[in-house]
Amino acid sequence: MQPSSVDDGYADLIGELALHHAQPLWDRYQRVTTRAPAARDAPMVWPWHAMQPMIERATREVAMQDAERRVLLLTHPAFGGAAATTTNLSAGLQTLLPGETARAHRHSLQAIRFVMSGGGAVTTVNAQRCAMEQGDLVLTPAWTWHEHVHAGSEPLVWFDGLDLPLLHHLDSMFFELATPGVGHVHPPPTRAAAAPWNGATLGPDGTAPGGLADDRYRFAWARACQALDGAAAEADGSRSLRYVDGVSQGAVLPTLDCYLLECAPGRPTRRRRTTSNAVCVVAEGEGRSELGGQVITWRRNDVFTVPHWNWVSHTAIGDHARIFLMTDREFMASMGYLREEYGPPDEEKI
Repeated sequence: MQPSSVDDGYADLIGELALHHAQPLWDRYQRVTTRAPAARDAPMVWPWHAMQPMIERATREVAMQDAERRVLLLTHPAFGGAAATTTNLSAGLQTLLPGETARAHRHSLQAIRFVMSGGGAVTTVNAQRCAMEQGDLVLTPAWTWHEHVHAGSEPLVWFDGLDLPLLHHLDSMFFELATPGVGHVHPPPTRAAAAPWNGATLGPDGTAPGGLADDRYRFAWARACQALDGAAAEADGSRSLRYVDGVSQGAVLPTLDCYLLECAPGRPTRRRRTTSNAVCVVAEGEGRSELGGQVITWRRNDVFTVPHWNWVSHTAIGDHARIFLMTDREFMASMGYLREEYGPPDEEKI
């Protein structure tokens, strides 16, 4: 707190501090040490019915030779034009037409691909071929070579998830194009797990019976559905699973932690809030969410955000609904910043 007797000497002290690029803490302590987090971005939804025409137009007007990747970035206006969907996370909708190739490159970004529509393409990650069919999750860890080739017969659209805002904040971006005809393979390191999880998990396809040991980048949708069906139901009827690294059994990537949630029809999920952020893709069904004091409705392929420290509860309308969630939960836990709270189990919401 500023001294009650502000005189010329005190003003001179403040001036002298400024000359030395220093500031007093005592007059701004309450602004620096806030009582609780307050996300700068409100929850936001990108409806598929609005984005699909934009995707189709982009495929007509933007040729692959003119774009390293044909992606529509989902940018929240709260971040002033930056490539950010919510804190620490960015998302986009990438498309590839039959016969097209997105050439190989690598970057220090951690990235995931969740197929929303179509199939028949292949993503090659460090020489490992990963089929891309609807609902599949494919990883491209930091500094792995990856390219996308579409030999199928229908347009393919997938959700791109990256830690771009975090990496920009840390100023740790590196990028490199592959040299044609030269093989580059650099396996990602094994990681320790930080965020706790006591529920069902799904490892990459290589951990399944009969799977290849080096198949560590793809999680087939059929396996995810089977694992979710076998997961124990919560008191609110919901089921959930965490996609995990095949070795550490922790998050699939150090900064991107992915989950699949199934909501029971007409039964709100237990309210929760967390210091982690999430970008959600509606994989199946439709429903609504009470989120940050507002109610949003959603259906298949809609994308919406759950910014940190907002109370949230989801309800399926009609049949069961499944939501894919990309979060920064593991990163927040590894930094010691993860905090999660839950409402009463029998609380009636929505």
